[in-house]
Amino acid sequence: MDGLHSQQNVDLEEFRRRVQQGNDPHGPVRETLSRLGDRWTPLILMILRTGIMRYTQLLKEINSMADSPVSQRILTLKLRACERDGFIQRTVIPTVPPQVEYGLTDLGQAMVQELNRLIGWLEVHEVQINACRAEYDAH
Repeated sequence: MDGLHSQQNVDLEEFRRRVQQGNDPHGPVRETLSRLGDRWTPLILMILRTGIMRYTQLLKEINSMADSPVSQRILTLKLRACERDGFIQRTVIPTVPPQVEYGLTDLGQAMVQELNRLIGWLEVHEVQINACRAEYDAH
């Protein structure tokens, strides 16, 4: 029994440390989780895992998959945020007019792997989640 309590204390202390790190509103934990929970960022990252894309190609891909279109302004803001976090790299090609390409960095590739794991978990548990929702909503 003592082993169980000591493990719980270790888990609680680890959780407390993580929560305290996440309390910084401008820290990477909180901002990244918020960004990954928004409507467009996961879609952008998952599309860019297929390779480098120009802005207009990325916009078309997103709008072909989304239930409603993303505006150019919102896409630009999301791309800048992902670039700031180190998930994507923006490359300007010196042509007339200039062309811009976006691709995942190594950090972005690692994030996409974790997103894929989460999506896989959600797919495996989709029936159970839906059953829990239905049971809850029946109250």
